[in-house]
Amino acid sequence: MKARAFIILPLAAMLCCCGDGTSNRPQPAVPQMPTQLDNADTQHFSGNNAYVHCAALCALGPRLSGTPAYQKQLEYIERQLSAAGWRTVRDSFAAPNGTPMVNLRATFGAAEATRAIMLSCHIDTKSGIENFVAADDGASGAAVLLEVARILAADEKLAARVELVFLDGEEAFAPRMSEQDGLYGSKHDVARRKGALPKFQINLDMVGGGSNTIAIPALDTSQFMFEQYTAAIAACRLNPERWTAYPGSYMDDHQPYLRAGVDTLNLIALFREGNWWHTSRDNMDRISPRKLEESGSITLQLLRQLAEK
Repeated sequence: MKARAFIILPLAAMLCCCGDGTSNRPQPAVPQMPTQLDNADTQHFSGNNAYVHCAALCALGPRLSGTPAYQKQLEYIERQLSAAGWRTVRDSFAAPNGTPMVNLRATFGAAEATRAIMLSCHIDTKSGIENFVAADDGASGAAVLLEVARILAADEKLAARVELVFLDGEEAFAPRMSEQDGLYGSKHDVARRKGALPKFQINLDMVGGGSNTIAIPALDTSQFMFEQYTAAIAACRLNPERWTAYPGSYMDDHQPYLRAGVDTLNLIALFREGNWWHTSRDNMDRISPRKLEESGSITLQLLRQLAEK
């Protein structure tokens, strides 16, 4: 009996594995990614909503400065902001090589004016990379800002103190960024303000990857902003190992504002972890609604903390 039972059990296991090899095996759960906006709970930042925005932008394909896809991206962002009650202004300019560029600014309230707090991200994609939709390196920041804009619309007092800026020209034309090549949109925005600058800037870049570790550049962060960041991590109950600091500096869209005297905080992933940065692997497969929600939640917490100052 024992010997027979020993034979039958492996046989039964073999029968279960017949056919396509998967039909009778328990399969790992496949996360159901959102496909449409759900704005029912106005006061709750929805990672699902941000994911839908990110997917919509990536569906346009590469969104290089001056291209029809970049124009369609602007139109999408403008529609979402307008629906939430934000006023938008396009700021057109040209890169030194003649490439047309457009920053998109948004404010809440009756008139455009310098706000105390600026939220920014870049929305251009890098040229010279095949099938590069930049889901994390660009679209994720814009997706978070769009959902933040929806939430802020329910708090008009706070919204009136915030300016949203979607920056063009962050990416360099050459393979690598340099002081002379890259950050065109942020440099232009600082120059056109002629000193009428916000007090604080929070810049979001690569904030949607499920495996991302967000690490602010310590050398670019004041003690005050570092304390605000640490307090927001605790308030949002985020993992301090996944929300941390990098002991160095980054060349990113916070730099022109930092040099002009703005107190900046650059929320950015350790983008050299893994092999996805500036490749076609930076697509929606790496974007996580949960990470987008974490990024949105800490951004809103930081806005509330800074508004109190």
